[in-house]
Amino acid sequence: MRAALSVAEAPEDSPSVLRVIYRGFTHSSIVYQTSISSLMSRTLICTHSRPLKRSLDELRTSIQLERRFSRRELFTIFANRSVFPDGVVGVEAAAEHFFGKHSSELRVDEAALLAGSIQHPTYFSPTRHPDIAIVRRNQVIDGMLQSGAISETEALSAKAAPLHLATQ
Repeated sequence: MRAALSVAEAPEDSPSVLRVIYRGFTHSSIVYQTSISSLMSRTLICTHSRPLKRSLDELRTSIQLERRFSRRELFTIFANRSVFPDGVVGVEAAAEHFFGKHSSELRVDEAALLAGSIQHPTYFSPTRHPDIAIVRRNQVIDGMLQSGAISETEALSAKAAPLHLATQ
């Protein structure tokens, strides 16, 4: 599940928030990159303040998160706070809800489906939009293959797997 989430949301080797800012100021073409702490701070800062103030609040929160937690701890917190389709919160709850099993028992195709749905839980919902969810799942599987997390044989097998949801 960790490999699928890394590909879908935030690579574990993503830079710290300070490196992202530094790169943004020192390069002429700014390429948006995010860190896991940035993703978490964005969900923690629930304010309607002006964009600059909100961005500064997110930056301060990201720095505090990186100082307090290891990258692995941040990743675990992120996975356990993520919202999945049907309003399910957390990886373990999502694995149980959609597949009737623990997250440690998920196959590659199942983990990719869940990880891919975090970006937009309603749109990528396997219960509401199974065809769209499969396309997104396959994108995550391709990313896992490119990152070396799975072999080509595993990727082909995972992409060929049909949806077998416990909620159906």
